[in-house]
Amino acid sequence: MTRISTLGEEGLIRRIARKIRTGSTVIRGIGDDCAVLKGPPGKHLLFASDMLVEGVHFRKSADPAAVGWKALAVNVSDIAAMGGIPRHAVISLGLPRNIPIRFVDGLYRGLTRCARRFRVNLVGGDTDRADQIVVDVAILGEVEQGRQVLRSGARVGDSLLVTGQLGGSVRSGRHLKFTPRFEEARAIASRVKLHAMIDLSDGLGPDLTRLCRASGAAARIDAHEIPRRKGCSLSQALTEGEDFELLMAVGRPEADRLLAWSRRNLRCGLRRIGRIVRRGQGPVVQVVDPEGRPIPVSLTGFKHF
Repeated sequence: MTRISTLGEEGLIRRIARKIRTGSTVIRGIGDDCAVLKGPPGKHLLFASDMLVEGVHFRKSADPAAVGWKALAVNVSDIAAMGGIPRHAVISLGLPRNIPIRFVDGLYRGLTRCARRFRVNLVGGDTDRADQIVVDVAILGEVEQGRQVLRSGARVGDSLLVTGQLGGSVRSGRHLKFTPRFEEARAIASRVKLHAMIDLSDGLGPDLTRLCRASGAAARIDAHEIPRRKGCSLSQALTEGEDFELLMAVGRPEADRLLAWSRRNLRCGLRRIGRIVRRGQGPVVQVVDPEGRPIPVSLTGFKHF
């Protein structure tokens, strides 16, 4: 009997995707930060969901307002990674029977604060009894036709750019109070043609690997260029996850212009950390030192199964 732990999360998703058939209104289905669907004239719809589970994504002792903020913010981050605008969300809760009502009140304080910040309408959901707290958010957004940014468009020679700093998110508590890079994504996408983009939820190593596999390419990363939070090691910056920064692939000339613009206009910062290379017999993602020598470092982040 094959168990989920044998397949792992990626294998499970691939197995599910093989069984799914979609209609002509689906432009992009399983395999990206959001599904892309046909929308009104000149627009595509973006549809995504993310689940927070007690003991996996937050501790029971966490501030419920912070949990609520994060539950919606991770979905806004998915919309941002596609170059889109978040519009509407539904919230489903799984709750133990004996949980204090003040937890739910606090949870919705955080949800509504995030909704106001990013102009998202909370329009419904579901509640059910569960053995532990589960917060599941589904979000609907939109993007101008032709401006959606997928994971699969990276090209050989592209520069790889990342916003912000990486590592230490859980230890510092930032994973419960981060600000999705929505405004940054829209500003960047309005200035250059982004070939591919992904939000860094599971870590630079795992998420860059996903982008490369979707694009049929490989990446070479300069270890000394990776922006790390104070006190974080290279390994932590690559694999700890929960950063929710944006990683993008863009042509070299446009990357140069974007970096010059960012120095005056992006408070979070933007850094070139490497480039897309042709896939060969080597690893999908290679980390190198200043002399170009490979560094033996794990790129495996958190595993659900």
